[in-house]
Amino acid sequence: MPSADTFDVPDIAGFVQKYLLNAKVSVDPFARNKRWATHTNDLNPDTAAKYHMDAEDFMVHLDEEDIVADLVIFDPPYSINQIVTTYSKFGIDRDGKGCHNGALYSRSKDAIRQITRSGSIVLSFGWNSAGMGKGWEIIEILLVCHGGAHNDTICMAERRLPVLQAQLL
Repeated sequence: MPSADTFDVPDIAGFVQKYLLNAKVSVDPFARNKRWATHTNDLNPDTAAKYHMDAEDFMVHLDEEDIVADLVIFDPPYSINQIVTTYSKFGIDRDGKGCHNGALYSRSKDAIRQITRSGSIVLSFGWNSAGMGKGWEIIEILLVCHGGAHNDTICMAERRLPVLQAQLL
């Protein structure tokens, strides 16, 4: 069954743990109550995350601190409804700038690019396989079927390409 805590699904937890084993510096901007990454954040102050900032602001903060991640776990809310349900108590409303998942994903991915380098890995989770886009290569995809009328969860691992190789794409 699906879970609001994505990494409570055993197959997905195993996918994440496999990459965490090789990570020295890991970042999770939507961590909720998981403290698996080196640097954890969640807008909700009632979660176990170390920081409680907007995801983009959190990654800008890490960049200003010269943190370079070799692994980023990107597990934002998957829909506008999930964004509002999860974060409405913390200043996000259906019409606000943080609400639209396309804009949220775009801003977050831009910030991820600032804290990663060639060889860094991003794990993306959601209902699509858009991933990080140009300059990244897919190294693994895990499709998790939750049965019935539930959406599948698409789990992607992507590696950042060297700048010259990325420019050739």
